[in-house]
Amino acid sequence: MVKADPTDTVADYHKVVEAAAGVPILVRGGGKVPDREILERTAAIMEQGASGIVYGRNIIQHEKPAAITRALMAVVHEGLAPDKALALLA
Repeated sequence: MVKADPTDTVADYHKVVEAAAGVPILVRGGGKVPDREILERTAAIMEQGASGIVYGRNIIQHEKPAAITRALMAVVHEGLAPDKALALLA
């Protein structure tokens, strides 16, 4: 299992997955970003083959840590679209 940084261009994350040659990839959250951005980035990296996420500040520093965790879990485990996941924050 590899914990890897996000790529500068989200659309390039498949290259990290390919380089890992079958080893599961968990993506770090990187810097603090708005809710929509973290949900969209999470959906995009999961679609490119990441196995999961390892986020810190985007959860711990969130005003509703339990809600953002539910939203992220829905994206990762259920493939929920970011717009629908945002609704879980209300």
